[in-house]
Amino acid sequence: MAETLQLEDSLLYWHPQRFGVKKAPGWFRSQLQGIHRDLDITWHPVRERWLVWYRRPRIQHATSPGWMLLFEAENSQGEHIPLDARILAAVYEQSGMKWGSGKQYWSRVEQEAQRATDSREAARDQAVEDAGADRWDYSEIKVSMRGPSNGSKFVNHHAGD
Repeated sequence: MAETLQLEDSLLYWHPQRFGVKKAPGWFRSQLQGIHRDLDITWHPVRERWLVWYRRPRIQHATSPGWMLLFEAENSQGEHIPLDARILAAVYEQSGMKWGSGKQYWSRVEQEAQRATDSREAARDQAVEDAGADRWDYSEIKVSMRGPSNGSKFVNHHAGD
């Protein structure tokens, strides 16, 4: 039988306006709000992780009205991380201050996408060249045993082109 999830297991349930939610200590919240005043952080007692939130009044979700969950504070192995500079760095990485404006952010995203596309195309072109190099070398006009070749009378191109 499938186990049903309880509402308290949801990440969105533990938003900053929920009654009785545990928030980070004041010293850390002040550092976080130094990045942006609409940021806050709460503790998820079931998953035992810190949740970083951004206040967005236009978001009216039933479980987290006015708040958008930015991320759950954990490392790449899915383990809990304490309140330290790693959380602040992750917040800054997502902030508009890093890029200056939304236009600059999307310009950077487009540059990254173009660089990835160029890299894939270069790898593909190199693979095609590697696979066809022996065939090309075999099929080009060779020099005869008695001096420079005039080429084949059936070929209308020069092998060096």
